[in-house]
Amino acid sequence: MTILEYLKTFFLLLILIAITPPILRGVVSQFQNYSSPKAQVGVICLKGVICDSAPYTKQLATYFKDKNIKAIMLRMECSGSASGTGEIIFNEIMELKKEYPKPIITLVENVCASGGYWIASATDHIIAPSTALIGSIGINMPYLFQLPEFLAEHKVGYVNMKAGTYKTATDPFASMSDGDKAMLQATLDDSYQQFVTTVAHCRKLNLNNASQWADGRLFNGHQAQLLGLIDEIGSLQNAIRILKEKALIEGEIEWVSPTVLTTWWDFIAGSSSESLSESAANVMCSHIEKRYTTARTF
Repeated sequence: MTILEYLKTFFLLLILIAITPPILRGVVSQFQNYSSPKAQVGVICLKGVICDSAPYTKQLATYFKDKNIKAIMLRMECSGSASGTGEIIFNEIMELKKEYPKPIITLVENVCASGGYWIASATDHIIAPSTALIGSIGINMPYLFQLPEFLAEHKVGYVNMKAGTYKTATDPFASMSDGDKAMLQATLDDSYQQFVTTVAHCRKLNLNNASQWADGRLFNGHQAQLLGLIDEIGSLQNAIRILKEKALIEGEIEWVSPTVLTTWWDFIAGSSSESLSESAANVMCSHIEKRYTTARTF
């Protein structure tokens, strides 16, 4: 045989090796599904400070539209979000629930606060450990540094040119006027009222008692349950029970998480993250905290 023929044979063997495992896995998976069918539940992990809604709204739409997915579970490890981001994900859940009705619940690990709680309030049931941190319902605008005196001390000149009375209200190198502060405070107050009203409606809480649960305080799971911010104290087993009750699931649950091809060999071999694999969870849980001046719910 010539070298070229050897190479052709070698690459053919590589292709056969690559495609055989996925085919076998597919056959085994189909056999298992027929022999012991499982109800599929989609899982989305929300972690850290969320400043981009796109990965979450896309996956939510995928799960809600998929008729094989009987329910959805949010695994919450979220300390907050940019205010618009949290509201967008909340709105997406509410709209998708109307169009594609299916249960969606939240399982908290350690923290479900501020923008994370805004998102969780859209779900049908919230479960958390008794020592988890829940709440922090409020709005703030961070990083409003005031540095004019610093510039003056170091003899740095700064020209503040603007068109529009409040255009430089958040400029750290320009002095903030009383009018600037009043404008920003009014904006935050309005956003806060929207947040509180939304939570009260979803959680069936009394707005007249909002000062007890919506003044920015953090509560542990036990306190949050007494206030009505969560539904029960528990863990994954509680979530499984609730999912089965709400989605009328009998038998075992098949957990479905976003499919992610992690390496070039995974791509060639068709290997992907399945169930609650680490790579898929990392992609959906990853976040980039963008430090710019905007209203935030954390």
